[in-house]
Amino acid sequence: MRVALRAALLCAISSAAWRARGSVGKEVPTLHAEATCDTLSRPGKVQCVVRERPVAGKLQWGDVIVLSAPAFAPPLRTRAAAGDATRSDAEGADFSLALAATGEGRGTLKILGRAVVCGEGGCRPCQAEAIAQVVVGSPADAGR
Repeated sequence: MRVALRAALLCAISSAAWRARGSVGKEVPTLHAEATCDTLSRPGKVQCVVRERPVAGKLQWGDVIVLSAPAFAPPLRTRAAAGDATRSDAEGADFSLALAATGEGRGTLKILGRAVVCGEGGCRPCQAEAIAQVVVGSPADAGR
């Protein structure tokens, strides 16, 4: 809930600044991000995908940063750059991230997606947070 509130506040502040620059009446470009991670039955390499999608504009550039990861599954890299995207076009970008699960457990991966989104009133920087559940081991054991 805090993440959604923070993202909404950031969008509201950005929107106010956008309108103050003379873009009144135009839809403000924003960013939507979502993340998913594969479930593993035992420790190993957890594959995660982060999808960035522009709202009311076209994606010009994007990257993703790992804000936090479970202690049992640290990221192999904490940032996926624009050139690392497995898909990138005006409609969005997909980024692959890998976690090295050294034990069993259940935890949360928190990602920050950053992008430049261009709309009718020009281009602007945007960001959005995404959260994915990381599960390694059997569901009964993952709660430990």
